[in-house]
Amino acid sequence: MRKLLLTHKLFDLFFFLLVLVYVRVAPYTKVEESFNTQATHDVIFHENELNLWDHKEFPGVVPRTFLGPLVLGKATKILARAMEVVVNSNPVTKRVFRNEQIWGELKHLVETLNEEETFVRTKMHYQVIMRMILGAASTFSLHKFHTVIGKNFGNDVAVYASALALAQFHLAFYASRPLPNIFAFALTTFALSLWLEERRGLKINSSVLDTLAIMVVSMVVAVFRCDNILLLAPLGIHVTLFRMTDIYDASLRIIANVMAMVTVIVAFAYTSITIDSRHWDQEYLWPEWEVLSFNNPMGANRSHHYGTKPFLWYVYSALPRMLLIAYPLSMYGFKHEHRCRSAFMIASFFVFAYSFIGHKELRFLFPVFPLFNFCAACGMHRLNLNRKKSAEGNFLHALAWMGVIVSCAVSIGVFAKASIANYPGGEALAAFHELNPEHNTLGHVRIHIDDHCAQTGASRFGQAYHDHNVIMYNKRQDHEHEGHLHAMLHDDGSRGHDWLINEYKKMPGYEIMRNITGFTGVKLNKKFPFWPPLLVEKDVRVKVWRRRHGDARHWFEKNNREDAFDHQQEMIWAHSGARQHDDNHPYRKDPGNRPDSWTSSDDDSYEKNK
Repeated sequence: MRKLLLTHKLFDLFFFLLVLVYVRVAPYTKVEESFNTQATHDVIFHENELNLWDHKEFPGVVPRTFLGPLVLGKATKILARAMEVVVNSNPVTKRVFRNEQIWGELKHLVETLNEEETFVRTKMHYQVIMRMILGAASTFSLHKFHTVIGKNFGNDVAVYASALALAQFHLAFYASRPLPNIFAFALTTFALSLWLEERRGLKINSSVLDTLAIMVVSMVVAVFRCDNILLLAPLGIHVTLFRMTDIYDASLRIIANVMAMVTVIVAFAYTSITIDSRHWDQEYLWPEWEVLSFNNPMGANRSHHYGTKPFLWYVYSALPRMLLIAYPLSMYGFKHEHRCRSAFMIASFFVFAYSFIGHKELRFLFPVFPLFNFCAACGMHRLNLNRKKSAEGNFLHALAWMGVIVSCAVSIGVFAKASIANYPGGEALAAFHELNPEHNTLGHVRIHIDDHCAQTGASRFGQAYHDHNVIMYNKRQDHEHEGHLHAMLHDDGSRGHDWLINEYKKMPGYEIMRNITGFTGVKLNKKFPFWPPLLVEKDVRVKVWRRRHGDARHWFEKNNREDAFDHQQEMIWAHSGARQHDDNHPYRKDPGNRPDSWTSSDDDSYEKNK
């Protein structure tokens, strides 16, 4: 029984369940995840119709690769379609999955319960399933890493490493998020498990595992994160110089590893160039080379425009928040356990080298997250061995476990609570659909999504899906001021979107339908009994506005008479763009449903853009 309970497999299972819980309570994605999220959506719903893909209108600051979204999109599409078939196969499963309190956004797996239902179905269940798949991949790599630790360093060390990962917030919360860093994390963690594998008793040459690890990290460098060269370099030096038996062996290792590294980088760079050049509509494009040029402190170094932090920020801010109690434990392990010193040195080199780049983010350190936890687990194991030798050892051991408990409390009570409340844009878009917008004279509803909402959760997955209505979503931010938000022409000559979601305090001609709160900060609890010690503050961050009925021309009699979209462009957008994947679209199914303003020229434009 003790062996069953005290095993890293159980803790890894709890870790995966925690990942799923975070997907359930925080299903939306933010601006850093925007490209991969939107690209995965377009792989599923638009496939080869590249003119309809999101990056054509919103390319972003720097081009990223489509290789990750292509693989993830195909897997998501297969699993989601299979789940749709199963869930909608009988009334019982349909009623079960419609329970939002349990299933959250997976309620959208259900097509409809009855013909009278006015439920607006979105594609959020695809986003949830996409994140579940990515979370499973991340968890599998981490489990593989812990398995190797248990095999080579003992079950206790593996249990400590798994327990520490479970006690930390960022690893479980980000494990399912479609960041390039997470695509890289799943692969580099697997590569580190190959590097950490014990060489004794292997049926293959021990250097083969080292070469495979080098190849996997090289693929990550070429495709997902060029900054992982900072992991590849110390890893390559270690497997070449510190695992050699003699000079001849070192020479062979250098030749094999360099050839493997160059071959993989060239092969995957060619693959990336071939696929990404087509999707970005350029003759020659290697996204990671563009990223390297953008971030290189000796090159363009344009990343500093998005904020810089002090050189030691990773040391005194990022690592303490990421690792929590594992931060001091990793140092203790480095000092008292020689077997983890190489891992600690590789991780420290990565952090040191990355500190020279002014633009710093916590997620940049994900590749070395498992290495620090491994060192911390070795430190925990050493404390456990020394606890009966002295009163000091016993005290330190108790203090370490108390730190693990406090880490859990901080992760759930502060970090998780704050992060879950940090997606007002996604919540606002969901609230818009819940309000069941009515049709106007053209038979469709127009909604404008401002930049803040688009960056805090309002993705294409959150838009309507097979709802037999036309809801037009506009994310363009080319208006000079709030007056331009009314920039679409109605049949009656009035201006304006029917609905808006934004952070404006006032909107002439609109009424607030719902206020969406979001995270604003953390403060000390000054009220007795002072528990919890830290309180997460929330305030209204986004408003859902509905246009008042009537002619809006008098709002802007003198200004902004030119429309950002003319009437014909609006018709093409409404009837071919957002609903081209929907065969049940009313204007595709029955031309008679088209509005009276529809002309033969609109038909020509529609067929051309279809």
